[in-house]
Amino acid sequence: MIGERLAELRKLNGDTQESMAKKLHTSTNAVRGWEQNRTSSSQEMLIAICKLYGTSADYLLGLTDIDPSDEARKQRQRLTEEEQNEMHRYEEYLLWKRKK
Repeated sequence: MIGERLAELRKLNGDTQESMAKKLHTSTNAVRGWEQNRTSSSQEMLIAICKLYGTSADYLLGLTDIDPSDEARKQRQRLTEEEQNEMHRYEEYLLWKRKK
């Protein structure tokens, strides 16, 4: 269950396995393993994934079918493409700033 939901969230947020791995400071192979349910992420990584995509561990683990990120995605859809691009650039800046 977690693999399917993780892949879905990644794609809905416009990430490749490689870009997701970079954002989480892990390897593409790790992301691939999670999505294929071959390996499990650590608790710390599960929290990082939830924060990255604005979802809950309950949703990723299949304990609920309610995805908190759905509301955020609906709000983003109301923005123009230019506004969405600006938000993406700001998100990238914040992630860069966090690494410093």
